[in-house]
Amino acid sequence: MRVGGFKHLDLVRVMGLAPDLVVAASLHAASFLPRLETHRTRVFVMMPRTVDGIVDGMARLASVLGLAAEAAPYLASCRTRIATVVDRTLPRRRRPLTYVEYSPEGHTGGPQSFLDDLVVKAGGVNLGGVARVEWPVLAPATIRRFDPDAIVIATYPGGATRDSLVTRQGWERLTAVKSGRVWELPARMVKRPGPGVLGGLERLEEVLSAAG
Repeated sequence: MRVGGFKHLDLVRVMGLAPDLVVAASLHAASFLPRLETHRTRVFVMMPRTVDGIVDGMARLASVLGLAAEAAPYLASCRTRIATVVDRTLPRRRRPLTYVEYSPEGHTGGPQSFLDDLVVKAGGVNLGGVARVEWPVLAPATIRRFDPDAIVIATYPGGATRDSLVTRQGWERLTAVKSGRVWELPARMVKRPGPGVLGGLERLEEVLSAAG
């Protein structure tokens, strides 16, 4: 049964299911959590600011569900995957400036976001770090001014594609576009703080190594 999308939920339907536990993202903290708590519903909030924090959150959730022992081998493999990528990227002196686009409007990850950590661990410098908030919207003029070495698009139905991005006014002059360093990655790999981000980390390290 569908109870809404990632941002917008039908709380009437949620409560009608009488859930034993609701797993929520940080964006739900102010809008939905108080209403859930009035019904004495157990809520687990994921608020990771790093890739390691995503795995930590998975570990805490496994503990809440009583599955800590069963989840331990998988979580250990997750930490090994992160460490393997960092071991490859840490010695690199050349780190390409990378713009990760979450939406055609310019949403991306800023300082102290898991995306910022994801890009750094993958061997790049996050262009979104120029912002002052965790999840900023960068104006096209800002992106043109900083001229990223690499661009990664989080793809999802209705979102931007490589073909649509390279036709934007003035973007044909960007270093990333001229050098063919514009890549598409499924949104679950770079936009949703879950297990898919580990695959995103590995894939991002591959493409950024080519841009470095």
